[in-house]
Amino acid sequence: MNSSLYKNVALVLFGVVVLLLISNIIITKYVNKDEQPKDREVLSGIEIDKSFHSALKNYGFSNTWISKKKLKNISGDSLFATYSVKVPKDVPIHLLILELKNIFWENEVSIEAEEIVSTKRTILKLSSEKKVKIAVEFYYAENIIREYGTVSFLVTDLPLQDEEMLNDFLKIPELFYCVLVPNDESKKQLSLLSKSGKRFALLLNDDITELDYKLSGNYSDDRLSRSIKEIVGTFYSAAFFIVDEKSDLYESKKYAFIEEQLKKRGIVLVTKGRFESINSNAMNLEDNFQDFMLSVKKDDEKVLMVSAENYLTISTLIPSYRKIGYKFIYPGDIIIKR
Repeated sequence: MNSSLYKNVALVLFGVVVLLLISNIIITKYVNKDEQPKDREVLSGIEIDKSFHSALKNYGFSNTWISKKKLKNISGDSLFATYSVKVPKDVPIHLLILELKNIFWENEVSIEAEEIVSTKRTILKLSSEKKVKIAVEFYYAENIIREYGTVSFLVTDLPLQDEEMLNDFLKIPELFYCVLVPNDESKKQLSLLSKSGKRFALLLNDDITELDYKLSGNYSDDRLSRSIKEIVGTFYSAAFFIVDEKSDLYESKKYAFIEEQLKKRGIVLVTKGRFESINSNAMNLEDNFQDFMLSVKKDDEKVLMVSAENYLTISTLIPSYRKIGYKFIYPGDIIIKR
């Protein structure tokens, strides 16, 4: 798994660099119009209209925010449609214009935008062959929001044995918490996590084998107290603790004592079943993640627990969902603060 994970980390980081380069190229293209293709395809009013609506869909716009409206001083036989579009406050209008420029980059479509300060509106004209086909009035509306839910990630199975690989993984520019199990391997990497600005949650289950941290239903209260003291003392910076409710530890008669001791020390303790999971089949991971995202309703705040290997793929999909309007935050903002 480590070899595969290392390759995937390298690919993700390479992809981030490529995306930044592409973004720079796109911005440069917008500034230097001579770089556009010479033989650009001419589009009809219907085709331009369809692409215009696609651009708004890419940002999660509702059809109810788009209405046909005659616009002052804009008319002509070639005019296909004119619109008034409400814009939610979390979407800068200039991003919509950049989206349209990106969509029409290889087409013979000119884009003109003018901000009317007095009316707090932006007038956009989409023209082909020097004739206006689509005209749009954009304005910010106080009473609309993009109704998409909130998601956060807990990442398990980190490559703790390979510091270089772990360091590369922690550079992924997304919001997530690592999940550690109490052992010396996890302890060694606490400093690296801290330097990388990554927080972690601590998982209590039957995989704790090292005597300093081991929790067993067969232990006396005194022996359990020593393990708990060692766990809390070593992993004091954990955002919260997770207990696997399918473990023998959770089902033992001693769990009530363990829970009491942790809560007495101010530890936030949640069960693993509190979190979502998806089928980890690599062949269908993107589809499975899409199905999960579609299940996230507007008022939902879901925490998804995934392996490091799967998160590498998922992290490349997050920007598209964020663009639509989904919010991605740290798990602690859901588990602790809310």
